Amino acid sequence: MNTRRDAIVMYLEAGPDEFELVDGFRRDVRGIGHHGTGDLEVRLRSGTDLERAGEMIRRSYEVA
Repeated sequence: MNTRRDAIVMYLEAGPDEFELVDGFRRDVRGIGHHGTGDLEVRLRSGTDLERAGEMIRRSYEVA
């Protein structure tokens, strides 16, 4: 997890193919250099984003 000025960025173990990719919210980072072990990047900018990411976070936790 990285903190940015405008967002918290999480790299989750949940597979990018399991979720619809949404510009500015989640993206596939396979093959892209990044800090973290997961292949799904999620950007949290609000409490609503955290709620939207809940299932992805749970799946990532279960896989780890």
